Amino acid sequence: MTLVDRIVSFYLTAVRLNGRFKMKIVVLNGTSVKGITYHMKEMFLQYLRTENQITEFYPEDMPPFCVGCKNCFLRGEERCPHAETIGPIWDACLAADLLVFAYPVYALRAPASIKSVLDHFCVHWMVHRPDPKFFKKTAVVITNSVGAPNGSAQKDVKTSMNWMGVSKIHTCGAGMMGDIFWSNITDKHQKMLEQKMTRLAKRVSGTMPRLHKSFKVNALFSVCKMMHQGVLKSEDRPSLDNQFFLDKGWIRDKR
Repeated sequence: MTLVDRIVSFYLTAVRLNGRFKMKIVVLNGTSVKGITYHMKEMFLQYLRTENQITEFYPEDMPPFCVGCKNCFLRGEERCPHAETIGPIWDACLAADLLVFAYPVYALRAPASIKSVLDHFCVHWMVHRPDPKFFKKTAVVITNSVGAPNGSAQKDVKTSMNWMGVSKIHTCGAGMMGDIFWSNITDKHQKMLEQKMTRLAKRVSGTMPRLHKSFKVNALFSVCKMMHQGVLKSEDRPSLDNQFFLDKGWIRDKR
């Protein structure tokens, strides 16, 4: 650990102990329906609302499907035809300490609105142009299904977040066989959801910016750096991705 890391670690610890750290939380909702998923998310946020700043996005705020024009990769993400829509979401995520994804499971996967955001974020995967701020973030995935497993739907977000550099990802899913409408949910199941969401909220309450990447993220990032270093040797002019890595000092121009 460098001297700078030690100083930052000492400061963050002091802030945590003094109760002064306030999280910026961004919530990406995969549905506008105020059903079971919505109420699970509200139970989770109820524990965090008082002390923290929360920004939420819903499907109507999210971009249309990626059209595969490759402008983001080749010309810059500002050339994306949906830049005006995805831009505010990206900026909010960059400023956030905690990223929360809350969505129902559709056909064992994440809904299209969430997938569309993830597709537009792909330009910021570590294999392309990752933002170092994501190395410090924590993510939460809250899902609900009609009895089906939640794992594969959560993996859609977990995979994307890992490749963007997020080291710590908490997941919590509920398979509500029989209780598919909030108005008909039993008291027993409602209490069960409240307990699950409260435990999850307590785990992430006071989440601090990470000082180090996880082993998995660090390994992926190391492979990406080696790949970019190798590709750079064959380029007359660095690609946007390689120029980004050069500007960050992650690779060196040995041509």
